[in-house]
This record gives sequence, C-alpha cells and structure tokens, in this order.
Amino acid sequence: MSKLFSPSRLADLELSNRLVVSPMCQYSADDGCANDWHMVHLGMLANSGAALVVVEATAVERMGRITHGCVGLYSDDNEAALARVIANARRISRAKFGIQIGHAGRKGSSQRPWEGG
Repeated sequence: MSKLFSPSRLADLELSNRLVVSPMCQYSADDGCANDWHMVHLGMLANSGAALVVVEATAVERMGRITHGCVGLYSDDNEAALARVIANARRISRAKFGIQIGHAGRKGSSQRPWEGG
C-alpha cells in the first residue's frame, strides 16, 4: 500500500492520509465574506478524499486583501460567513481544515484578474 494513503501527523493534528489540498485564491468573496461559491468549492474539496484542505489566502485587514474579491477575517461578518462554510463542510466530510493567513502589503486591494488586475 502506498504511504500516500497512510495516516500522518502534523504536531497534534492526526490526518487520515497524506493528501493535502493547497489554498487556491478564488476572488469570489463579498467584502471579505465567504459565500455560496465557497460553500460549494470547499465542500467539494472536503469530499475529495484529502485529509487536509487549506482555505485560500485570507486577509487580516480589509486593505490587506490581494483583491476586492478575497476572503477576509477582519470583521464579525467575515468570521460568521467563513464559520458557516466550514460548518457545512464538516457536516459532509471528515477532512480537517487549515487557513492561509495573508496580507498583500502595499499592493493590496487591487482588482480581480478578470477586472484588469
């Protein structure tokens, strides 16, 4: 049997296998709030068989987002929206979740790629 499908450990986190989904910027949030797009996207990834799914780059302040469509955790609304998405994924999957914390620095809050970058 391949080691890929054997359990693994990251510090105190026990993973059922060694499959990890890397974070992918979706540029689909509403003022930093995850929405139904994220519900479907992260739910699908949670059901992929990976033991760990990492949520896309998540801004710690509004002006630090890569684009206006990036997820954030800088407000109570952001927190509630992301909690709703993760709670749903946990209902339908045993995958664990991580988050990529981000801040775009002085280049933050540019337009989405399809809106001119």
